[in-house]
Amino acid sequence: MNAAATPSLRHHPWLLRWAGLLTRGRHAGDASLASSDDVLAKLPVTLALRSPDFAHGAAMALRHAGEGVGDNRSPALAWNALPPQATHWLLLCEDPDVPMARAITHLLAWGPRSLDALPEGALNIGHAPAGVTLAPNGLGRDGYDGPRPLPGHGPHRYVFQLYALDTAPPAGLSRDTTLLPWLRVHALARGRVDGTYRRDWRGRPIAPSP
Repeated sequence: MNAAATPSLRHHPWLLRWAGLLTRGRHAGDASLASSDDVLAKLPVTLALRSPDFAHGAAMALRHAGEGVGDNRSPALAWNALPPQATHWLLLCEDPDVPMARAITHLLAWGPRSLDALPEGALNIGHAPAGVTLAPNGLGRDGYDGPRPLPGHGPHRYVFQLYALDTAPPAGLSRDTTLLPWLRVHALARGRVDGTYRRDWRGRPIAPSP
């Protein structure tokens, strides 16, 4: 369960709190990430994906959290040059810690190799640079939807995955159906950076340990 995926629960904070506590030991797991696919896991990890807004494995700021929690602004991201044969890149962000059968997608986007950095907010609707496509995420909206873990459920990871591609992705690409088969054929290399977010049982963000 993801609070952002269940808008009817937003007006019932106690139900969200109980849901978070009761499902605390349940997680989709890393095996449900796209990067754990048998074919994609064998790609060379040569893309140094990074963010000036958080270190790998560190907490994301409140402004990057989802609607109703933070400002829902996508973090800034940058990466090193793609392989010479690559023409495009694809970004995918998934949360493998949701108490669901599979990781939930918070972002699916792609663009040309000429872009190797995205400023904060660039993956939000209406702010994407020219040439960047924002596709529907697992919450049914285009572009970025930030962290909104269930209160008290524990820390969640937001796994940003970058793939170098040998061609432009087709329109209508979907994580639920067509993305993985397409990436198995066209992905050349990959990179990853993880952000984390956690809320206490009252729904307040838990600051990272110093």
